[in-house]
Amino acid sequence: MSLPGKKVEINGVNYHVSDQGEGDRVVLLLHGMPDTSSLWRHLVPELLSAGYRVVAPDMLGYGESEKPEAVERYDGELIIGDVVGLIQALGLEQMDIIGHDWGAFVSWELVTHMPDLFRRHVAISVGHVGVFFGDLSIQGLKGNWYMYLNSLDAAPELYLHNNCEFLRKFIMPSHPEIDEVCERLNDLGAMRAMLNWDRANQLASFFLAYVSGQVEITKCRVPTMGIWSGGDTYLPEGPMKKTADLMDAEWRYERIEQGSHWIMLDQPDETNRLILDWLNP
Repeated sequence: MSLPGKKVEINGVNYHVSDQGEGDRVVLLLHGMPDTSSLWRHLVPELLSAGYRVVAPDMLGYGESEKPEAVERYDGELIIGDVVGLIQALGLEQMDIIGHDWGAFVSWELVTHMPDLFRRHVAISVGHVGVFFGDLSIQGLKGNWYMYLNSLDAAPELYLHNNCEFLRKFIMPSHPEIDEVCERLNDLGAMRAMLNWDRANQLASFFLAYVSGQVEITKCRVPTMGIWSGGDTYLPEGPMKKTADLMDAEWRYERIEQGSHWIMLDQPDETNRLILDWLNP
């Protein structure tokens, strides 16, 4: 299930892109694993009512976007390049950006390295990547164990076996729409495309690069609000709170006590209220 949209060819790949509303006030929405642009379906009408143009792609390999077989096509730098290509293809000059999960990884990279493109930023669940990958807490490592499993050859078949039993019980037990997720990923190609994000962007390599100083950590110069939920079993709160140390712009942190990792689905009213308040100070 994806939001209604159109196909936009970017860097040789066809992306499905929802582009609704008109005007110069633009919000770009980037979802993560295992979702599609439909993740934002409760937020989009609120943004449209507030006068925004809303752009929400199905990220590479998800929903109605193309699903390349080559693992290396899902490399983070290439996907970031795709989002930049989308911005250029749509003729966008400056916008707000909201990211969740892997989409927040992309949004953080964009606002830290291309700040002039963005007015305000909302990062849901994921703190500044310089904090996240530099955090070697037991909680952080335990919460991301599945990312290592995703890189194994047998993972796709394991997740699909017996009506996604393993996926339901151990990988995404808190997803509020797990039946829809399993139905969508029942196609082996779609399942492999989802896992290719973790296969092309090895967590161990990220951790090594940050803790060994191979990556220069850049402070964020775009005003940012971080939102984290008390029921998030994947990502710890610590990196989100510590993000304040890597901000050279206004920073606001909000914790939604109730709700899973997918608070825009199971706590839409509170999530929407916080976002609209941040975008319209």
